Amino acid sequence: MKSFITPDNEGIESLRIVECAEPGDITAGQVRVAIKAASINYRDLLVLSGALGKPGPDGLIMCSDGAGEVVEVAPDVERVKVGDRVAMTFIPDWVAGPFRTVKKPYSLGFPLQGVMREQMVVHESELVKLPAHLSYEAGACLPCAGVTAWRALCGDAPLYPGMSVLLQGGGGVSVFGVQFAKLFGARVFVTSSSQERCDKLRQLGADETINYCSREDWDKAARELTDGEGVDLAIDLGGAGTIDRTVQSVKKGGRVALVGLLSGWPQSINSLFASRSDVTPVTVGSRDDFELMNRAIDFHKLEPVIDRQYGFEELPDALRYLESGKQFGKIVVSF
Repeated sequence: MKSFITPDNEGIESLRIVECAEPGDITAGQVRVAIKAASINYRDLLVLSGALGKPGPDGLIMCSDGAGEVVEVAPDVERVKVGDRVAMTFIPDWVAGPFRTVKKPYSLGFPLQGVMREQMVVHESELVKLPAHLSYEAGACLPCAGVTAWRALCGDAPLYPGMSVLLQGGGGVSVFGVQFAKLFGARVFVTSSSQERCDKLRQLGADETINYCSREDWDKAARELTDGEGVDLAIDLGGAGTIDRTVQSVKKGGRVALVGLLSGWPQSINSLFASRSDVTPVTVGSRDDFELMNRAIDFHKLEPVIDRQYGFEELPDALRYLESGKQFGKIVVSF
């Protein structure tokens, strides 16, 4: 079968398509899945830069987010059956409960082998059924960006109607965040770098948008929109470059969900202490989070926003487009 690997995590140019043996016979509890689509995340660029470490001697199969069809199950498997449409969970061993309880918090696409291959054999506990109305491409958008947005919004505390949420940009997590927050009846603000993106975010459901190129003090703008009080919840994707303003946009007693590291790890904690807000790092989510999210997606017939779709051989082009920062929503690879 074909796999897309990097032998050394030395950039997009290191990617190679290789022929390798199909997975062997399945054993107790296992399922064979024919992968139909994958989606890419900023994390994949971090992997290729070597920022997360080096792969093993056999190289690394790329990407964490995949969806496919169940083509074989062991006799004792109960969660899925042949023909089911499924997605893989981002952290296979995180079924439920808080992240700190996971004994092996390893994720697909690094350090575990990823989904850019034609077949995978996994344990049934690693699979989640897709909502019936979603394509494989839409389903592949869910494991990382979708679950991250869901958990950031409501995984650690309830999100009630009328609460205010601040999101950043037009990437996968933020776009899902807008869609999900509106399901809860929240008031949604989003920062972005252009009027075109601001218009798209409003069309998607954002109540207010802030162009941070023309309004560098976007934290003050968020406070103005809440009569000086600050937002109930802010989801930070920028890391070191945005965290101070994110914290300053939140009201006392509000929440900050740390999701992204686009500009590196935050180094200063002064603003975190001064804010009197609840600051929580978000490491995607559990299988339970995934299934709760899917129930909402199914009920509301929500469709993930897909910016561009590429073929299997075009993974490097898809990653270069992601690297450009021009995407709105998700970028997918169809097998």
